[in-house]
Amino acid sequence: MDRGIWKAILPLAILASASVANAEEVKLTSYDDLLVRMQNLEHQVQAQTATMYQAAPCEACAPQPCGKYYGSYEAVFVTPFQSNNTAIIAQNDPVIEHLGFDWEMKYSNRFELGYLNSPGGLGWRARYWQFDQSTSFAVDSNVGLVQDEGAIIWSSTDDGGTIIGLVDVDTAVMTQSIDAQVFDLELQTLGTKNFLVSGGFRFAEIDQSYLANTDSGIAIGDMDFRGYGPTLAAEYQRNIWCGWDVFANGRGSVLFGQQAFRASSDADPQIMDVRNTGSLASSLEMQMGIKWTSRNEHFFFKSALEAQYWANVGSPNPSAVYTDDSDDASVDDVLNEDLGFVGFTVGAGFQY
Repeated sequence: MDRGIWKAILPLAILASASVANAEEVKLTSYDDLLVRMQNLEHQVQAQTATMYQAAPCEACAPQPCGKYYGSYEAVFVTPFQSNNTAIIAQNDPVIEHLGFDWEMKYSNRFELGYLNSPGGLGWRARYWQFDQSTSFAVDSNVGLVQDEGAIIWSSTDDGGTIIGLVDVDTAVMTQSIDAQVFDLELQTLGTKNFLVSGGFRFAEIDQSYLANTDSGIAIGDMDFRGYGPTLAAEYQRNIWCGWDVFANGRGSVLFGQQAFRASSDADPQIMDVRNTGSLASSLEMQMGIKWTSRNEHFFFKSALEAQYWANVGSPNPSAVYTDDSDDASVDDVLNEDLGFVGFTVGAGFQY
């Protein structure tokens, strides 16, 4: 080929080779940049995900009470207290002692069924609690009646004309029983995610009995209260960690009903019978505790401290009160005595 032609083609070939090399270099450089950028994006996504879970670790797993049916059981362990817990009056001259019942903590059951709607919606619940227990203690010349005899006396508060009881007691075994049944039927709503209010109807029946078996005879006292009326309740619950909540609740009721008291002894043929068909009583309950809910929100366990106060439900215990070593005694009104319970609860339940 002519040398002139080569001189013309050779610069073009060199230019084409340089262009291809530059194109390949540009292509390789762009691919490497893409890999680096993908790695940087992956690191950013991982960092953002970790930050999100660190900032709010419990929001995804916290129970959300919305549109759920539920049922629960509580084992209630409480100690009863009474404004008049007298079992026998020890006339240990010159000191008059009122020896009272010393209740220990007793076991009882509470059940609850209900429907809890989403915040702002209306739900319902039904609750039932029964306490049916008794306690006893004995006295003699070595315990309680160490210097003199004992007395068990009820006296009417109207004119003081009716007196029932036993005197000159040297040995005795006293027993007291309390049978309380409480039923609540309420409407409930979540004002916010953490605050619940409810209100409705309560029926309560509290039967108390006293029995003294002594060397001077047998004495019996019975006090029955039955009442119904409105009840209001509120509960605050706050999540502290995944599935764990602290809560506090309170309930107040006003009860309209009737009372019946009877006292008798085999030392006297007459019977003391006191009735009140227009009785007004009240109750107040409080709980503070902790609750755990499973991750799927179907099961929960809870435990709480509990206190109850029942005003004007009466007492069957001897009502005579001695203040000195004379034979003069003042009288408590058996219908106006109060009753209380203090203890704790342990419970579990399901919801769906």
